[in-house]
Amino acid sequence: MPKAAKTSGRAFGFRPNLLSLAVATASGLMVAQAQAQQGADEEAAEDDPVIEEVLVTGFRRSLQDAMRIKRESVLIVEAISAEDIGKLPDNSIAESLTRLTGLAGQRLNGRQQVISIRGLAPDFSTALLNGRQQVSSGDNRGVEFDQYPSELMSGVVVYKTPSPSLSGQGLAGTVDMRTVNPLEHGERTIAANFRYEWNGVNALNPESPDDGERYSFAYIDQFADDTLGVALGFSHISSPGQREIQDIWGYSGYAGADGASLMTGTIVKAQSSVLDRNGLMAVLEYAPSDRFTSKTDLYYSKFEETTLSRQVEFPLFPNWFGTSLSDPQVDGGLVTSGTFGNAKAVLSNNLDERDADLWALGWNL
Repeated sequence: MPKAAKTSGRAFGFRPNLLSLAVATASGLMVAQAQAQQGADEEAAEDDPVIEEVLVTGFRRSLQDAMRIKRESVLIVEAISAEDIGKLPDNSIAESLTRLTGLAGQRLNGRQQVISIRGLAPDFSTALLNGRQQVSSGDNRGVEFDQYPSELMSGVVVYKTPSPSLSGQGLAGTVDMRTVNPLEHGERTIAANFRYEWNGVNALNPESPDDGERYSFAYIDQFADDTLGVALGFSHISSPGQREIQDIWGYSGYAGADGASLMTGTIVKAQSSVLDRNGLMAVLEYAPSDRFTSKTDLYYSKFEETTLSRQVEFPLFPNWFGTSLSDPQVDGGLVTSGTFGNAKAVLSNNLDERDADLWALGWNL
């Protein structure tokens, strides 16, 4: 019995040493693997730096900014944000506004001019530039937005509900056009655009061109440790227009065709137009601290439109100026065909010139 107990004691004392050696070996291997993995992670971190910010640019950024303005506003608004300075593609800001919900444009000589908000006439809305009310160069209160180049605007906010923070609010809505803030822009930017334009219809009048051009230039920069910002922009457009027009004077009942309606006269016209517009924008912003900001902005637009029309008019109602009508054909109460005799043609040349100079200067402190 004593001898057996001694043998058991030897066996029991030897096994823990083997176990301790195995645990120590495994622990050393784990430490070595952890150190190797840590070194590999440090090398990977040096090769692939950690991304701390995701910057969205381009067209997605413009959509994102427009949605942010609508989401954060306590009013009902529609918004346009430029993809970048000079990136709004339209000839004028009027073309861009017509893409917004609830806004419609009225065309003049083939281009958008005044804006209707929620179906109300343009006279019931007003326009602001950087928060200051703009005047109209037209015959009524509706602002003519075709005098504002889209390349010089960084965005537009259309307010459909009133707010005490807005000056010169319109009954239908208020359109606030905004130029760039150079300090908020935050980087030096130089942008230039050039487009050539030609008309598929050749010049209907020899004095008018059938091609034109459009170009713009913009410069934005910051100085004095980003406390002084400057933005300059220039835009030019020369756009031709050709139109073939046939108008009818009106209709009147003709006794020779049992009182059926007969057109009283017609006009056939060849019209050529040229739109020349130069726009200039300048912004000077100074913000030495978070509590003090001074911003001065200038906008100037010179707008010239020349329209030349050559036309021929025919008084066609019988017994007017000796005109006669034979073999009239009636369909649905309307004289649709016949032979006119002794119709007197009236030839005329019409020149319409329209010039407008628009100045806007403001200082916000």
